[in-house]
Amino acid sequence: MEYVILGMLMIKPLTIYEMNSAFKSSISLFYSASYGSIQSAVKKLVKNNLVEFEEKVEKGRNKKVYYVLKEGKEAFFKWMFEEIPLNKLEVTALSKLHFLGLVIQDEGKKQILKNIISQIELGEKELLNLNKELEQIEVDQAYSEILKYQLKTVDYGIGSHSFSKQWFKEILEELEK
Repeated sequence: MEYVILGMLMIKPLTIYEMNSAFKSSISLFYSASYGSIQSAVKKLVKNNLVEFEEKVEKGRNKKVYYVLKEGKEAFFKWMFEEIPLNKLEVTALSKLHFLGLVIQDEGKKQILKNIISQIELGEKELLNLNKELEQIEVDQAYSEILKYQLKTVDYGIGSHSFSKQWFKEILEELEK
C-alpha cells in the first residue's frame, strides 16, 4: 500500500481524506484499503522519511497535506522496477500499470511491462503444473466432487493468467509502436 500512496503523492500532495477518496473512486478497482490502513501506511512513510506533511488551516479546520520527498520518489521508482511476488501478482501488476505514466522514459515503461509479463508467465506455468498434478490424483468417490471444483478453481487461475498475459502484451505492443 505504501507504494500506491507514494504514487498518488507523486501526482499531487493530498490529505489522508483525499487519499481515501482516491482509493474509493478508482484504485479500489484493484486495491482495497480502509481509512485506518491508509493512515497507518502514511505514518510509516513519514517515519521512514519518504513523505512529509504541511499543516494548513482551511475553513477553520486543520489539515495535514502530505507530499513525497526525494527519497520517496527513489523508493517508488525502485519498486516499479522490482520483480513482483507471485502471491501479489494481480494487485501489484495493476498498481504498477496505474502509475506507469509516472515513468518518463518509454524504455523504462517497456521494462516494467516485460517484468510483469514474465511474472504472469511464471505464475501461469506454476498453475499448469499444479493442474497436471491434480488431474493425476486418484481419489475416493467421496472426494471426487471436491477435487472437481478444486480443478475448476485452478482452471480459472490459468484462464485469468492467460488473459492478463495477453492484455499486458497488447499494452506493451502499443508502447512499442
